[in-house]
Amino acid sequence: MSEKKVYVDAQAYRAIDKGAMIVFKKGVIRTEGEIKPGDVVEVYSRAGKFLGKGFVNPNSNIMVRLLTKERDVEVNKELFKERLKRANEYRKRILRYEKAYRMVYGEADYLPGLIVDRFNEIASLQISSVGMERFKLDVAEAIMEAEPEIETVFEKNTGRARRREGLPEIERVLLGKEKYRTIITEGKAKFIVDMRGQKTGFFLDQRENRIALEKYIKGGEKVLDVFTYTGGFAIHAAVAGAEKVVAVDKSPRAIAQAKENAKLNGVEDRMEFIIGSAFSEMERLQKEGEKFDVVILDPPAFVQHEKDLKKGLRAYFNVNYQGLKLVKDGGILVTCSCSQHVDMQLFKDMIIAASAKAGKFLKLLEPYRVQAPDHPILMASKDTEYLKCLFLYVEDMK
Repeated sequence: MSEKKVYVDAQAYRAIDKGAMIVFKKGVIRTEGEIKPGDVVEVYSRAGKFLGKGFVNPNSNIMVRLLTKERDVEVNKELFKERLKRANEYRKRILRYEKAYRMVYGEADYLPGLIVDRFNEIASLQISSVGMERFKLDVAEAIMEAEPEIETVFEKNTGRARRREGLPEIERVLLGKEKYRTIITEGKAKFIVDMRGQKTGFFLDQRENRIALEKYIKGGEKVLDVFTYTGGFAIHAAVAGAEKVVAVDKSPRAIAQAKENAKLNGVEDRMEFIIGSAFSEMERLQKEGEKFDVVILDPPAFVQHEKDLKKGLRAYFNVNYQGLKLVKDGGILVTCSCSQHVDMQLFKDMIIAASAKAGKFLKLLEPYRVQAPDHPILMASKDTEYLKCLFLYVEDMK
């Protein structure tokens, strides 16, 4: 029996009992033994009922990431190997993904603190817990065993979550061939994926939403894609037949890759790329009297922490108000939020308020859209549900 134990309060106990895989520091009432970041600990209720075991980090807001609720399961390479194989089979057998998909999505695949994206023969690995960091080479080997077509495991260990855990930022090939770029197919479009870009190299979570855009492009439309990054929504609009697509992003590096993607798809002659601030560029377009058949808003997470909710909702309101002013009467707005702390109801309330100020009526074109299913939502864990995407028909108030 482990001498390292964590006891949790009634609220944390109920959450774990329903299926939650993380324990926040505020839910811990006491610990036993000498506990260091990355250790495997056993978790108990106040009354001493065994709840599970997992990685601990007493310096983090997420104090324990549960790996198993069975006392006899050992935390080792064999466990990671079995979980990775199961996660990969789910994507391929149930979801029918083939070459580009999220292979592991943290706690939703019972591997909290681990993200793995597959892009053809390259896997991009991202670790956000001290405990998982100790096993990263075992994890890399398990990835290649679970999917033999993968020849490279790239360690894309950057970002705020990692810094909060006290881990260094690292970008390198961890295992296999030195390869950084590949080309993936998504609907009618193709995209260059570069491991040295943002996140794990490409935002796979919007895949189904980008493909859904294609059916609203009948040919000849004028489209604005704000926060375009490497051109995701913009390329789909152009490939589907839009006459002109304006793509805006503040990152010169992202715009450079978006231009490469436009050329790859043979649509560069119908695309205009702007390096600049979303707010200032939308204001400029309004002053110039521009109107668009379709406006797409896919900003970064404006709410990183619950304490920033009010400020972040104001930012979402402002960007959607500006975007709505640029949509033609009878046009379409595609608006998104990847902020975990902004749930669908808050997001709907915000867009309703923004439309009222902009003098617009909105009709929902699609069921509420979320992240792609290879980023599974664990029903017992609100933390696994983060992406919201609304397709809205826009009419002027008259």
